[in-house]
Amino acid sequence: MTANTVYDIFLALPEMERQRHIELVNEYKRKEDNKYAIIPQKKKKVFSYTQQDALNYLLQNVFCTKK
Repeated sequence: MTANTVYDIFLALPEMERQRHIELVNEYKRKEDNKYAIIPQKKKKVFSYTQQDALNYLLQNVFCTKK
């Protein structure tokens, strides 16, 4: 169905139905606009590692001799 066909059908509607159609289209547009609204991003967790934590990680994962 083309836009011209839809427009012709719209013109054939009684005035009350035209107004209802306009309301439905506007409601749909509002929903579409809200779908693309900016969504607040979650804050990333901040990890705080100590020097000892780093040394332990290196000893266990990098310099380990067991495989």
